[in-house]
This record gives sequence, C-alpha cells and structure tokens, in this order.
Amino acid sequence: MKPPFRSQALVLALLVLDAGVFGGCSSCKPGGPAGLPLSYNLKINPGDSLKDSSVVADVVGINQSELPKWQTYSVKDYFKPGDPFRQDAVKFSTEFVPGKQSQVELKKTDPLWDKWTKSGVQYLVVVADLPGFFKEGKVGSQDPRRQLIPLCKCYWPDKTMDLEVKVQAGGVTLVSPTREGWSLPPW
Repeated sequence: MKPPFRSQALVLALLVLDAGVFGGCSSCKPGGPAGLPLSYNLKINPGDSLKDSSVVADVVGINQSELPKWQTYSVKDYFKPGDPFRQDAVKFSTEFVPGKQSQVELKKTDPLWDKWTKSGVQYLVVVADLPGFFKEGKVGSQDPRRQLIPLCKCYWPDKTMDLEVKVQAGGVTLVSPTREGWSLPPW
C-alpha cells in the first residue's frame, strides 16, 4: 500500500530540512548570515618592493562591535610609540627588515587563536607601517595599509586551511580567493 500524499510530502520536507540544517548550507549564502568563525594558518608574505625597507605588520583580532573603531582609526597614530590603541590590541606582530624578507606564518594552533576565539573575534585586521606617504582619513580598506579578513567559514572555499596576505610598498592585499559568489564584507 502506498503512503498517502501528505506522508510523502512530510518525508520530503524532513529530508530537505536535514540537508540544510546538518549540512550547514543554510547559513552560507551570500548576503545571509556568514556562519561560525574558524582558525586558519595565516601566511604573511612581504612583496619584492619592500626588500630594502623595514616594515612592521600587526594582525589584530576584532569582533563586530570593534569594527567601527578600526575602520576610522589613523594608521599613522596607531604606529606612534606608546599609542594606547595599539597597546590594547590583542595582536600578532611581525617585522620585515632588509635581509629578512621571508614568509611569516601564524599557525592555527597558536594559543593566540584560542584567546581570539574566547573573546568573540570574527575578523582579523592586518595593518602595516609602510614606508612612503599615505593620505590619512581613508576608511577601512580604502587605506591601503589596512585590510579586513573575515574568519567566518562561509567566505572561504570548503576545506580552506590557509589564508594568505601580501604586504607590499603599495599596501596590504588579501591573496586568498573567497568562495565563489562571495566578496569581502564592506567596512
């Protein structure tokens, strides 16, 4: 005996719900919620244009409520000695100097990731003290010395373990491609 039509519809609805909820697909749609933040191996590469320069780069973990401050804070002020904003930041710092221009990696197993996770970090901001003149007052990534990186798994292709950033004389660039159909969040 065939089950009534309503039973077939219910079974179909449960299968669809099961695929969406347990597969995690429903939370990863462009324009929708972005899903849970994850830890990644973050690789920071200096560009050839910096081979004769000394450059400090910080990777700062921030949450949604801190985003407006980081959008507008002066990069020049941030790198002034004793700046309280920089002192208070929970960060990973690296320096590229002439003769030491190789990739630096913040591994996903580094204890800093646990600290960031426990404090609700959803983004990384990579900020670099680059040589040359840069106009102050630009917001977010419009200032080439600053780059926002979302940590939500939905932004990155499945099985992404590494994110890569390049620090060059002209600015900080995210090298890792986002998931098809996704772009970096505006800030």
